[in-house]
Amino acid sequence: MTKEERMKEERLTELLKEAEGHPMMKAILAEKAAETLAKRQEAAGKIEVLKKERDEVVLKLQADLDGKEAKFKKAKAALDAAVGEWNAARAALSSETNQRDNEVRQQETVLIETADPAIDEAITFFRDKFDYFWSPGRISSDYVKGERNLISMTETIVVESNVQAIHDAMKYCQAAIKELEKMKLSPALDPGWIEEMKVVIPRIDIFIETTGTKPIPGSKGINPKDLLKSDSQLDWEMGKLNEKFKKLMKK
Repeated sequence: MTKEERMKEERLTELLKEAEGHPMMKAILAEKAAETLAKRQEAAGKIEVLKKERDEVVLKLQADLDGKEAKFKKAKAALDAAVGEWNAARAALSSETNQRDNEVRQQETVLIETADPAIDEAITFFRDKFDYFWSPGRISSDYVKGERNLISMTETIVVESNVQAIHDAMKYCQAAIKELEKMKLSPALDPGWIEEMKVVIPRIDIFIETTGTKPIPGSKGINPKDLLKSDSQLDWEMGKLNEKFKKLMKK
């Protein structure tokens, strides 16, 4: 700070001191102090009112909270008791069910182990029949007739096949095996019923006509395959059916 600046600052300080002592300045400061005091007193009064209102509201809300908490604790205790009773009832049901099921299985084991050997013999009979129906060469197809349409260059043919009869016979064998397994759980055996099951096995020599259309050999255009299934295709389908049956029998 230069000497001149210092002198200006000292002069300003002297002027402020002189102003403070002036009656008008004293009046302004007094008025300002009175306004500040009034404002502070007003704020203090509002604080007292707000605290009183707060205490009253909080007291009411606290009482309401205490009441709700008491109800909650009572309800929770009842819920905990109900949950405990439910768990106990569920455990009792599960235990009783498992025990009864085990007892039933034990008695079923007795029935199965003491079942008449004729049942297993019959099961073997129907399994052998099933394998026979599934074996290659069981399906036969015979050409019946054909008519040519020279305008559309197509040929309508009629073929007889026993594929449906084979399917019916195999399904019958599967059903018979299931019934024989159930018979092991019956106290008494009716041998005549087994013999009746054997007698009514569906015949496999029943042929059904199938009609299809194919392009005349040697005609122009793409020569698609015959619409009728070939023996190899039918044998393959029989194989897939037999696989499913064997998986079912293992369950």
